[in-house]
Amino acid sequence: MKDEGQNLLVIGAPEHDADAYHLSGFLAPDPVICLRVDGKKYLAVSSLEYGRASKEAPVDELLSYEELEIIKLARELKSGAKAYAAAISNLLERLGANGSPIVVPAGMAVVYADALRERGLEISPDRQLYDGRRRAKTEAEISHIEKTQGVVEAVCAHAVEILEESEIGDDGILHWRGETLTSEILRGEIDVELLRRGCAADGTIAAGGPQGADPHERGHGPLKAGESIIVDIFPMDLSSRYYSDMTRTFVKGDPSPELRKMYDAVLKSQEAALSMIRAGVNGKDVHGKVSDILHEHGYKTDKHDREEGKPLTEGFFHGTGHGVGLEIHEAPRVSTADEELIPGDVVSVEPGVYDPEAGGVRIEDLVVVTEDGCRNLTEFPKQFVV
Repeated sequence: MKDEGQNLLVIGAPEHDADAYHLSGFLAPDPVICLRVDGKKYLAVSSLEYGRASKEAPVDELLSYEELEIIKLARELKSGAKAYAAAISNLLERLGANGSPIVVPAGMAVVYADALRERGLEISPDRQLYDGRRRAKTEAEISHIEKTQGVVEAVCAHAVEILEESEIGDDGILHWRGETLTSEILRGEIDVELLRRGCAADGTIAAGGPQGADPHERGHGPLKAGESIIVDIFPMDLSSRYYSDMTRTFVKGDPSPELRKMYDAVLKSQEAALSMIRAGVNGKDVHGKVSDILHEHGYKTDKHDREEGKPLTEGFFHGTGHGVGLEIHEAPRVSTADEELIPGDVVSVEPGVYDPEAGGVRIEDLVVVTEDGCRNLTEFPKQFVV
């Protein structure tokens, strides 16, 4: 289903619900009600948020919970969800749309959905419609993402400085400013620097050696020379709420021939993917090309080597990329999913190769899809050896 002006309804806290924020344009930590009826937006908020919303919310009509009698209805119906449903039904009736179907996000809480249907409202969840509304980023949205990406690159430069300053002990363990350099210390430096620059991260990766063979291993313990160190930084800007995402793989000292081979293969596959991305290209074809190149270099891939009913745990076994915006993972996917890229999509391009003994290599850029190619928002160098 495409957004062709259908009536929309979102109930959620915009600071934690991307669909609520995108539809309402107003940030709040508590649930709001946002309706789009006949092309006009209506936002209902509590008295706590009303003053700020009256100045900031880009909607056609702002309503208060008091005006909708939500508190009174909650007491009468002994249910917050039923009070919301009654208030929404009354508002729709006032707008002359009580019998019209309403499209809601697929993640709407069941308690709200049940209460709305009990009121006789026809609601239909549609993930594709809501995902689609957020896919083609505006220039303003791209600017927000670029700002976050600029912070990511500045902070990654700080991480590189730490690796450059670190000294290699007789046992190969890295030391920085008189203490053992661990994944925890490197990640802490990254996260604190992000906060200083107005961003916040949850899940930053600084994984060394064999730990890097698990793509979502955050990393723990001492970092060592000669081993790959995957640094994956994906924060949210605290003012705009837009994310960015970048991964680089480093080696302090001399990498083994196997690590060099892995890095060269991943870089070649990423360059091929970047050259393919443009509006109209299917993400599964980009992913397939990455898989073919890595397979040709001797690495296992899901496309070529997966056994029926068994997960692949080495080589290349995740998607090539994903959408980035108000969520760190959103539509579209650049993977085995059958999704055609459109102008304005912002997607990561992050092939990787993983070996339980040698470790992992992943390189990730962030690009905007255009009619005739893509614009890379990532300027950070692909420096392997530090």
